[in-house]
Amino acid sequence: HADQHIMVPMLGMVHSLNVSVATALILFEAARQRTEAGLYDSSRLDPQEFERRLFEWAYPSIASSRKSEGRAYPTLSESGEIIPDW
Repeated sequence: HADQHIMVPMLGMVHSLNVSVATALILFEAARQRTEAGLYDSSRLDPQEFERRLFEWAYPSIASSRKSEGRAYPTLSESGEIIPDW
């Protein structure tokens, strides 16, 4: 079952593309359209939600233990490293 069917136009002597090339073309076009629509101009998440999701993605085990202990997540530096809170 597919959610959508798409067609990648091929000109010239090309009869088919391998899966990785076809995927790259589709992702590139999706990113191009999203850029053109201004969807990457700013985050659609508020800063606190962005920080929470980033921490849970980057440090899942620490996030899990902090959450179970009822403790706040530590602050992350600009480069994504944990700033110790001691």
